[in-house]
Amino acid sequence: MPPFAAQTSTTQERLATPVSEIMRPGVITIGQHATLLQAKRAMVRHGVHAVLVSSTDSGLPLGWVSADGLLAWLERDLTTVPAAQAITEPAHFIEPAASARDALELLEKPGVSHLLVRPAAGGAPHGVVAPMDLVELVTRPS
Repeated sequence: MPPFAAQTSTTQERLATPVSEIMRPGVITIGQHATLLQAKRAMVRHGVHAVLVSSTDSGLPLGWVSADGLLAWLERDLTTVPAAQAITEPAHFIEPAASARDALELLEKPGVSHLLVRPAAGGAPHGVVAPMDLVELVTRPS
């Protein structure tokens, strides 16, 4: 069997992995009234490229502020801009039992760079899946 065929088989097996096994546990979240400076500080402190903005009233996720999204605001005073104004992507969800392949299909869609892992019934997210999590899963040594 050619090496690429074995790799494809391994890739297929790995993409069957449940999302709950590859997600990053926890979610870095800020309230909608937090400033963009606070969003930037949270990203730097936690080594992430995006933070989830949640409603201060309901606690529901409003969307993501990303490092790329901060670029549009650099000529403004980041202490005066509410994070909710800089949301660049709505929250997208996936269930913990879904497969990595399901996550791949969602993350391949335009405008989707993070998936919140939570049960279909709702509730607090268990974690996040981003493209690098899938790259790591598929490319790790056997």
